[in-house]
Amino acid sequence: MGPIDKKETIMTFLRVAALLAPMALALPFSAHAAMDANTKTTYMNECAAAATQNNPGMDTNAVKAHCECGAQQINKNFSDKEIASLNDTTTPPSTEMTARLQKAVSENCLKGKK
Repeated sequence: MGPIDKKETIMTFLRVAALLAPMALALPFSAHAAMDANTKTTYMNECAAAATQNNPGMDTNAVKAHCECGAQQINKNFSDKEIASLNDTTTPPSTEMTARLQKAVSENCLKGKK
């Protein structure tokens, strides 16, 4: 390989690297876990029912805001595999996952939070 070929190869590599760099930086954001629409709907319905049962005086907007916050905490703090596990109707989630979810919701979603 002559000096011109080597220079062309390096320039081609740099152009390709420049094109791929933004995609590589965005990858961790696009790989973030999230509930699919059906899972979120199920969660929102179950959360609203539980919140209403446990807090009969809670108004509809507060219930919706609380449950939406909980959904955001699940998306933020759990992997796709863990979300599937939380959604599994045959096997209850581990006590560790339940504790993580309760902690995330209590720290970020309850009125009067610190």
